[in-house]
Amino acid sequence: MTNAHDVDGAFDPARFFHHFPRFVETSETGPWLDRLNARYLALIHANRELIAGARILDLASHDGRFSFAALQNGASRVVGIEHEPHLVRTANENMEHHDVAQDRYDFVLGDMFECIPEVGHCDIVFCFGILYHINDHMRLLQLIAELEPRAVIIDTNVSLMEAAVVEVRAPVAGSPPPPGAQLEGWPSRAALSAMLSSLGWTFGYVDWAGSGLADAPKMDDYRAGRRVTAVVTGNERVDPEIRERAVATVFERQQDRRTQWITIIETATQFGLTPQALAVWVRRAERRDG
Repeated sequence: MTNAHDVDGAFDPARFFHHFPRFVETSETGPWLDRLNARYLALIHANRELIAGARILDLASHDGRFSFAALQNGASRVVGIEHEPHLVRTANENMEHHDVAQDRYDFVLGDMFECIPEVGHCDIVFCFGILYHINDHMRLLQLIAELEPRAVIIDTNVSLMEAAVVEVRAPVAGSPPPPGAQLEGWPSRAALSAMLSSLGWTFGYVDWAGSGLADAPKMDDYRAGRRVTAVVTGNERVDPEIRERAVATVFERQQDRRTQWITIIETATQFGLTPQALAVWVRRAERRDG
């Protein structure tokens, strides 16, 4: 595979998908060059130092566009999870078309809630355009946290409500959803921030307005604040010894499964941790120890 940044000086990162137009043809969501290029700059190019050499997990990988972009920016390997068979086929075809070595990618067909625990270790998780399609946000974030990635990049639609709420919507009809409609859960920005901080994660939001990228055509959702991008870093600042002691303390103090959450809350307070983060580490230890 030719690395985009090794191409002669004519290569322009701001026109990434102009250089790889096949992804415009295979895209089933927002197949507009200006939008794809703006998202590439904010999601991939701006994080290229994080991505270089990293193992990537791409949730809802679609046609493989951002998996490919990550590899172009030096990622060592990408695993994509996608629940639509034809999109898995398309992603593989796109990689083959661009001569990407087969040992550098794998697209898994299945439900991400079932597949994530089977992934093993990864360095960075892409959560692009999927968070608002689900309703069990904390379950997904906890599964991601159990992989212990050093970074998570989230790009999602959000509710414009100011409170920390999840707005239940229908995919087409919006809010309020008509009776019997398929439901999505759009977290407000405050709700998303609360979820991320509950896991002890550090995060920052991309300043789409200040970057000028939202001025491109077809970017009205970013301009209006209906879509946000968060770059999250994990719990690496927590001393591993403290984490191990906290987990051991939970196991020592809990009387049975019913008292575990109360024990986790008390122990998290003692060690200066968040309960949700400690709960993730306890679950990992339980699986490790059988």
